[in-house]
Amino acid sequence: MDFVKNNDVSKGPPILFIHYGPAHYLWWTLAVARRSNPGQRIVLLGDATNKRSVRGVAEFVDFESLSGTEKEQEFQRVFQVIQGERHRFNKANGVEFWLKFVFRRWFLIEAFLEREVLDSFWTFDSDTLVLSDLLLREKRFSNVEATAQCKNQCLNGWISSRELVSRYTRSILDQFSNKAFLEAQRDRLKVHAGLSFNEMDAFAEFRSRESVKTWHGEKPIDGEIFDDALAFFEGFEVATGKVLGKTAIKRLWSDGQNVYARHLKSGEFVRLLTCNMSWMPDYMWRRVMAASRCRGVRSRSTYALRRSGVASFADARWDSGVTSEAIEGAPDEALLREISTKEPLTDRIIRKAKLLAWNLRRLRKS
Repeated sequence: MDFVKNNDVSKGPPILFIHYGPAHYLWWTLAVARRSNPGQRIVLLGDATNKRSVRGVAEFVDFESLSGTEKEQEFQRVFQVIQGERHRFNKANGVEFWLKFVFRRWFLIEAFLEREVLDSFWTFDSDTLVLSDLLLREKRFSNVEATAQCKNQCLNGWISSRELVSRYTRSILDQFSNKAFLEAQRDRLKVHAGLSFNEMDAFAEFRSRESVKTWHGEKPIDGEIFDDALAFFEGFEVATGKVLGKTAIKRLWSDGQNVYARHLKSGEFVRLLTCNMSWMPDYMWRRVMAASRCRGVRSRSTYALRRSGVASFADARWDSGVTSEAIEGAPDEALLREISTKEPLTDRIIRKAKLLAWNLRRLRKS
């Protein structure tokens, strides 16, 4: 299927993802978003290395075609890397490229919105599974300018207007042009040497200066949340086993259609409308996709469901069709089954083999 740019065919604001470099999980992200939001425009702002990730489920726009605006050129002039001496982050093209991109992406998004004459939109990290129909949730945020994620520290999720993005990019430029402000950041990073000045810091400053009204996406509305990250588990029950023996995550359940976590204080289950899969191995992606209403990206048999780490459900249907979604409220706890964090044997063998091959290549080079 070809996804045209005519916004008249879409039911609501578009869903935007932006990513540089290749990533095998991008197609999962886009395909799941398409399945849960069949009527909305889904766009990947990407580059030549990830263009094929859209494969019939989303629209591709080369983000370099959006560069060169007056504001983006000003950003290129004023940007500088500000980080503590112990700041380390394993990112493609290096940490300094990544630090620049997390700011630059907002100038590219702004250029896309202007070019396409778009206003409100949704945007998520490119490793986020959108498991729900976003159109049903937009009215919840009519009294705020945007939602925030990353522990309420970054602009993410629902964004009400292009004008808000324009104000944010202008604030970024002002912050990088303010010598006293940048010096204060350097002083802060002498104390917190493992950190950097990044877009979350810039957003906090912008929100404070302009009194931007936001809603933390992980704060429940009608028993539903937008997940900050599975690996951010504060305030939630924690899975008994760590992912790959090292990463603690929220304890997850499924009723065969939706994914849930449980708050520690209230003991109440909340439905995850999105799952941020940062630091998660492939088998956890497969399990979340298998356990959700969107049914991942392909037909799932009961055998495949059980094999992926979710107990079978007598009434579960894992067909490939798209169904309409309603806001269902609290889950039937009798139907809930826990999603395992245990690594499948096949995945473990493959991971160990890859690690061995990597070590052998490193030995040959030394």
